[in-house]
Amino acid sequence: MRLSSSAAARLGVGTLLLLLSHVGFGQIMKQKHLELIQARSASWNKAFNSRDTTALGGLLHPGFTLNTATGSQTTAASVRLSFRQLFRQRPDITWMNRSLATEISDLGNVAYETGEWAEAWTDPQSKTKNRIIGKYWLMWKYENNAWQMFSAIYTPMNCSGNACR
Repeated sequence: MRLSSSAAARLGVGTLLLLLSHVGFGQIMKQKHLELIQARSASWNKAFNSRDTTALGGLLHPGFTLNTATGSQTTAASVRLSFRQLFRQRPDITWMNRSLATEISDLGNVAYETGEWAEAWTDPQSKTKNRIIGKYWLMWKYENNAWQMFSAIYTPMNCSGNACR
């Protein structure tokens, strides 16, 4: 069967439109997932500054790994416990992640986020104000219809106060 040139052109245009609609749909879905990650990332600041370890834990994958200059922790449960202790030791602590870039892997189930972070607190004994400013990197994993933090690295770049000694 031979197609006329006009039929072939219509078929070509139809195929191109179908292909573009799939690409467009993929871009829309990727943008939607970026928005979901950004919303979950923003909820980190709110949960931390509200001392809500349940909400913090809900952002973490069960196999979450946290790396900081003071050490590493694995599992969401151990990180939640660590935050509870931190809130008792530093009752006025604040923490702010400021996302600079988020990208979803073409593989679709992982993403990364980079940004700047700052935490501040008053030493309960000396009443000295402490502040740490640094860079962070997060890997997000999409599992069970939700984006969860899979791993995090927080690198301090500047410190002021007694905690820096």
